[in-house]
Amino acid sequence: MELHFLGRNAGFEEAKACLLPVPYEGTVCFGKGAAKGPEGIMFGSREVELYDMELGRCIIGGDFPNGFHVSGPLNIEGKDSKAVTADVEAWASGMLDSGKLPIVLGGEHSVSIGAVRAAAKRFPGLCILHIDAHADLRDEYQGNTYSHACAMRRIIESEGVGKYAQVGIRSMSAECAECAKEQAAKGRGRVFGGEFDVAQVLEALGDAEHIYITIDLDGFDPSEVPGVGTPQPGGISWFGGLELLREVARKKKIVGFDIVELAPIMEQAKSEMFAATLLYRLVGYALFPESIPKENPCAPRF
Repeated sequence: MELHFLGRNAGFEEAKACLLPVPYEGTVCFGKGAAKGPEGIMFGSREVELYDMELGRCIIGGDFPNGFHVSGPLNIEGKDSKAVTADVEAWASGMLDSGKLPIVLGGEHSVSIGAVRAAAKRFPGLCILHIDAHADLRDEYQGNTYSHACAMRRIIESEGVGKYAQVGIRSMSAECAECAKEQAAKGRGRVFGGEFDVAQVLEALGDAEHIYITIDLDGFDPSEVPGVGTPQPGGISWFGGLELLREVARKKKIVGFDIVELAPIMEQAKSEMFAATLLYRLVGYALFPESIPKENPCAPRF
């Protein structure tokens, strides 16, 4: 695997954002290919321009001159999802201790658990924005409590995690629905579909200063991101997703995020380009929120 984003790999000390590819899909139960997700995102990044038209700046440049440091990839040989979780947590803790923005590239959604745990221990009360087609609130799946289908359940049970919002959800089991209802009754979490009111999502996230964002790409509509393992109709649009992420970045400090469940389709780079562009834009939001335009965000900044 080539370790680069935007065709480069900055030194650790000089980078503000650090990426960890986690090519793990040990609990995937439908479409395969998530193990190729990190490589696909880095491949797609080759065609992402450094100048971001919305932010009106090069995200790499100025205070962030040499880009991203790409670690790893994480060694997953012989490891189950619980062991991978522990390794990701250790890596993310180290990044946060060093003042970096940790970004995990999956791989299946279980790889997110460790990164959230690291952030929540450092920022108690951390709120979570979860973008996904699936609720992932099962307590166990196929005998595994660290299955990708249990990712959000393990996250909300983690020490230091506060309120959360799940956005783009179009599929859940009866068990997940019961868990979601219980959390909503406590005023702790809310579920939103592919269409949503941004103000209501922000309200659900509460007053916590710090936020972690976990993005399963099947939260977006399959017409825009076909390369996922378990696509569902009726997903979030590119512009709808950016509107939400933009407002979140204005009001909270993003302390980490992940992008997971990309399953590249041979000879089609559509999903890889989507994921890489989303990653670059979200880093811009996280590191330079003052550059987010107050109006007409889709218009060029000149």
